Amino acid sequence: MHEVSIIENVIKIVTDKAKENKLTKVKKVSLKIGELSGVNAECLDFAFNICIIDTMLEGSTLEIEKVDAVAECFDCKQKFHIDHFNKLCPCCNKFCSSIIRGYELYVNTIEGD
Repeated sequence: MHEVSIIENVIKIVTDKAKENKLTKVKKVSLKIGELSGVNAECLDFAFNICIIDTMLEGSTLEIEKVDAVAECFDCKQKFHIDHFNKLCPCCNKFCSSIIRGYELYVNTIEGD
């Protein structure tokens, strides 16, 4: 379960930023996760609740914003939803390799005292 190592990195990033900004307690962490990132949000939430014990994040909540996967066709400039298996433009039926979003995995916001 790679979600544990992802959360360990999130905790390190959040802790470092919280200390930089003189926060003593983190109340909420918001992540953006693209649907092509390969990360399971439920497993991430479970790992978060276990890994924050005895840290400045203990008792905080995790908010996960899912980001749809979108590509843009080189030929007709149409933007459209894609998934792991289908990257064909719905207008001209050509394969698209220009992925605009969907691979995101980052800390979006941190709230604390």
